[in-house]
Amino acid sequence: MTVRNKQLLGLGVFLIVFAGCTSSPEAVSVLPTQNVHTQPQSAAIAQTQVDETSPMWTARLSGAVNTAPLVSGNLVITPTADGVIHAVYAENGSAAWTYSGEAKIWDASVNADESKVCAGMEGRQVICLDAKTGTPLWIAVLELEVQSRIALTPNRVFAPTTHAGTGLENDFNAQASLIALNAENGEVIWETITDNYILRRPVLNGDIIITGGAYQVSGKPAGEVATRVYAFNVKDGSLIWKYESGDGLLRWVETNGDVVTFSAATETVYALSLSDGQLLWQSAPGYWMQFPVMQDGQIFFGTGDEIFHAFNASNGQETWSHKINISSLNQIGRPILRENVLWFNSVTGEIYALDKNNGERLAYLNTGHSSRVGGTLNGSLYILGDPEGNLYAYSIQ
Repeated sequence: MTVRNKQLLGLGVFLIVFAGCTSSPEAVSVLPTQNVHTQPQSAAIAQTQVDETSPMWTARLSGAVNTAPLVSGNLVITPTADGVIHAVYAENGSAAWTYSGEAKIWDASVNADESKVCAGMEGRQVICLDAKTGTPLWIAVLELEVQSRIALTPNRVFAPTTHAGTGLENDFNAQASLIALNAENGEVIWETITDNYILRRPVLNGDIIITGGAYQVSGKPAGEVATRVYAFNVKDGSLIWKYESGDGLLRWVETNGDVVTFSAATETVYALSLSDGQLLWQSAPGYWMQFPVMQDGQIFFGTGDEIFHAFNASNGQETWSHKINISSLNQIGRPILRENVLWFNSVTGEIYALDKNNGERLAYLNTGHSSRVGGTLNGSLYILGDPEGNLYAYSIQ
């Protein structure tokens, strides 16, 4: 597969693109609120009604927030469903910059670190912006779309491509690539073609990058797919191992220590050895699952029965569970682990903090706002978005 790289060269081109990414007063408005408070609660009040907590600030964005906000330094980076990337200051929600180019950003693809914000963009492109200013650094033009979360290191950008997705003519028999780009200029370092028609959400563990997706099952009707997970060498893209299961389209993959976990359409959790991809255990909690977080030999995740779980990542045994309020519907998004405390929010916008070691409830805030995805932490603030295009920051002190 041939990959062409398009640099932003020439003053005229730069000015055109830069105009598209500058801040717009209409794009983000900040609505300060009063009477800020938090309400830590014990497990004893799990089913009681708690007064709504007021946000420290509210920022109005240009579209629905369907992916969790990201933190880059003192900025909160939030892509919206209309293909725009917003950056606001974490301390007060005021606009720092907004990027809205000629092509639509795929909001589920956006990722950020301290220096850059990178995303897949309509037209088989990957764009990287300066995290502080929103100025485009480079655009790489590929032969396939990148609609799933990009993985980042200081030196590289890892793009998972797809032959099926929004606005595409699905080809379940085609081969998607994982592409490693130079973070400074977007040039291709390596490209590995797989037997999957789609790749999703690569994650890094030392010198190994893990990704996966689905492939068309031979002899089965079109669209009847199975799961395949790959581990590649970060340096050159060479295959280390692959693992196949009949679970359909991959939903998430996570890794920590010497374990890789993943789940697909059947909502079964698989744990594999990082070194060789051998199956360690599998478990089916019985309800749909959300994205997990792993640390210190444990995996933490919520399920559709309003229960939050902690499993031993080595053997799949549950170490503790915690039932959230039934009115909360479900935990959504990836939990955030900070100093042995797990933070997450529910569909109805309730924010929880649990002790990582035993699942004890440490804090609970009722925001009164619905959310399709999880939130993020910045200092003493928990920040989440809603389907109406609002971004809220709540004090967790």
